[in-house]
Amino acid sequence: MKSKIHSETRTTDNKGGAKLSEYCAFHKPQLSWRPIPNDDIGIDGEIELYNEDGTPLAEIIKVQLKSSEKPKGYIQNENLSRNEFTFYADKGHVDYWQQLENQVLLIIFDNRNNENKLYAKRIENIDLLKSGTKNIPIVFHKERDLLENGKFDFITRFSKKYIDPNPVILPVKEGKEKIVSNLLKITFPTGKLFVAPVNFDRDEIIEKSWETDFKLKRKATAREVVLGALKQKGLKFSSDWTVFNNQIVTFHNLNDNELPLSKIVENSIESFSIDEFCSINNDYKNVFKTLVKFCMQQLLYKLDFIWDNEDKHFRYNFKGTIDKDIDHKERWVGNNSAKRTVFKSKFWEKGKLFYCTHFAFETETIDFDSCWYLCISPTWAVTVNGYKKSQIGYKKVRDKKKLERNTSVYNHLRFIKYKLKYRDMFTNNYAFIEFVDLETFTTTNVIDENLWMKSENIEELQFLSDEENPIDIRNED
Repeated sequence: MKSKIHSETRTTDNKGGAKLSEYCAFHKPQLSWRPIPNDDIGIDGEIELYNEDGTPLAEIIKVQLKSSEKPKGYIQNENLSRNEFTFYADKGHVDYWQQLENQVLLIIFDNRNNENKLYAKRIENIDLLKSGTKNIPIVFHKERDLLENGKFDFITRFSKKYIDPNPVILPVKEGKEKIVSNLLKITFPTGKLFVAPVNFDRDEIIEKSWETDFKLKRKATAREVVLGALKQKGLKFSSDWTVFNNQIVTFHNLNDNELPLSKIVENSIESFSIDEFCSINNDYKNVFKTLVKFCMQQLLYKLDFIWDNEDKHFRYNFKGTIDKDIDHKERWVGNNSAKRTVFKSKFWEKGKLFYCTHFAFETETIDFDSCWYLCISPTWAVTVNGYKKSQIGYKKVRDKKKLERNTSVYNHLRFIKYKLKYRDMFTNNYAFIEFVDLETFTTTNVIDENLWMKSENIEELQFLSDEENPIDIRNED
């Protein structure tokens, strides 16, 4: 009868267990490591936490411990420049871990070249529906995820007491917090609107259009009919005007006979201050907001942003040839010069089709006590060829926005503000709207940043810190 042998795997596992037991025994406050004699499903033991005085915290963390001494063991895809490695966890184990009421730590014992090191990672928020594989990659950072003897930081890193997902507002009134809003203050240099009734018959313009390439339907909008009237006179004009009650409303001086719009209005031209016009009733205020929207279309078109009428946002319009993978960035300046991705194209092998991702943003004109603001909401748009909307693009937009945190959104806003305000010798001032700055507020309800930061995964922390230079969102691939 052949005697049983103590395998190398068992020896390595015992070394990992001994190292973890040593770490817990010498930690202050002490931790109790309790291995499970017969391996539970994906669980090797548990760690109980204690207060400084030795009383239990009434908190137990479940542990999966994996030990590696060989180059081709559990530690894979080691990236020396990023100081990271990857562990591939069984998908069934990950599913089980996330269903447990207790928090679960995946701990890796690395004893390659007698390293004798432990790394720990909280298991949370892993989307198994998107993984599509039997093994789930979990990335460890060799500094942030290290369990280091003598550092005594286990409880602050892993106790629910310190990783509360609902950060608190400090009860003290001392101190101030600066809040940057998405409200960009705007002013109107001319301060005057011009209003005049149109001088044409709607039905005549529509019927005459049937003899041209620009054919109008009976149900054409008032704006389409005005455009038809201009075309039939061989005229073109910018988009910064609107129509209300069969009248043209614009910042342009309709008394100017050289103005194309003046050719399609009656001589009974009135002018109003913005306050006068908006105070008539809410309908007139909404007309003014519509006029501002068309002014923004005119201004942003020159900055390579086009209006998407279906999704109601402005998206970056790449004017180059799209015949390969492109990552186009625009220069901007905060306190430092930087670049920001505004357009990416990605080819698929199948049929040489490709999709394009465009930086985009929505705007809404709002007023507070006669002060006017653009409320800006950064977003993304996806097209299949730079123009045609992708029918599944909303999924990619949703996934990209999930990765954005405070820094990304903050820098999106600053980038948009920079583009709107920037002028040089090649860029003319837009006469009718000026952009001031993003509105800021101060509050004495100070948020505890330490607790706020600890509500995120370690990988996400870099996206929460405000930095001057922009951080582009992660790659789509």
